[in-house]
Amino acid sequence: MIPTPPPSAPPDNPRPSLSWTKRVICAVLVASPVVLALSVPLYQRTEPTLGGLPFFYWFQMTMAVAAACGCGATYFIAFRNEPEIGDTQ
Repeated sequence: MIPTPPPSAPPDNPRPSLSWTKRVICAVLVASPVVLALSVPLYQRTEPTLGGLPFFYWFQMTMAVAAACGCGATYFIAFRNEPEIGDTQ
């Protein structure tokens, strides 16, 4: 018979888990620009132009900025209540 290990002690600084609502919001913020950028038939055209740039190029640049903003917003949502390393309260 194999002995069962003793229950492990909880960690000293457990990370708070995110609610499912926040997880879904974070997933949408990160995934939507990626999915839009991967759907090439959506932007495989030259019109309309913006400042002389064809739609293909400025849509790609917009999706890159949107992905960066989504990652930043996700970081803010997920870690805004985390204490900084070295903070003692």
